[in-house]
Amino acid sequence: MKDTYSTIVSNQHIKNNYWVIKLETGWKDYTPGQFIMLDIPGETTFLRRPFSIAKLANGIVEICYKMVGEGTSAMTRLPVGSKLLALGPLGNGFAIPATTTLAGRCNTLRHLLVAGGYGIAPLLGLAERLRGQDIHLFYGAKTAEDLLYLDEFKKLGVELHLTTEDGSKGEDGLVTDVLKKILRQRTNALYACGPKAMLDSVRTIAPSHQIQLSLESYMACGSGVCLGCVVQDKQGEYVRVCREGPVFDAEALKCLSA
Repeated sequence: MKDTYSTIVSNQHIKNNYWVIKLETGWKDYTPGQFIMLDIPGETTFLRRPFSIAKLANGIVEICYKMVGEGTSAMTRLPVGSKLLALGPLGNGFAIPATTTLAGRCNTLRHLLVAGGYGIAPLLGLAERLRGQDIHLFYGAKTAEDLLYLDEFKKLGVELHLTTEDGSKGEDGLVTDVLKKILRQRTNALYACGPKAMLDSVRTIAPSHQIQLSLESYMACGSGVCLGCVVQDKQGEYVRVCREGPVFDAEALKCLSA
């Protein structure tokens, strides 16, 4: 973890209210699922903001963000070449299960990535790490304009299963409804990021599979001090999304959307 004055390499509007910013941090590596805390310059925001890392290559971090309030609105106005403080990589990312062997034969896991909205970001880096394996992306959003990084996933050889609430792309309905159709008795590893109700639904319909959940939460510090991002584990104890997470084994957590 480093607090780095990072140079903005690019800050581009991609579509709708979505932007991609790239920061030259000099960081060497990260685990997909980890995040970054940004100190946004100006007088409109006082606390750092957490963002999932979509990519990290050659010391440059890529973040996809949605303009929803004063902080992210200020981000859209940050010019290329300016600097901001970036703290990261933070938290615990996805653990990629090892390939198992049954009866002397290689039993390759099928990797199912499940995303809702811009919960897609941490799954892109994961797909890059899983490149060459059997990967399926189940991705749901309100409209076609809210579906992000589709071309990048296609280039990685990921099979796409898309849904939109208005039927403008893919199937009409919820992404978990489409997920149900592909679940079989075969061993699957599931990795999900999105709204809490979606995450609870994923583990309800796939209880016998290996499930890792990446949680989204408001954070003030990103280092476990403020306790503003806690959730309850199965024992009723509070765990911090920023330190013990943001990625958790599904079976370790209580219902998230209650």
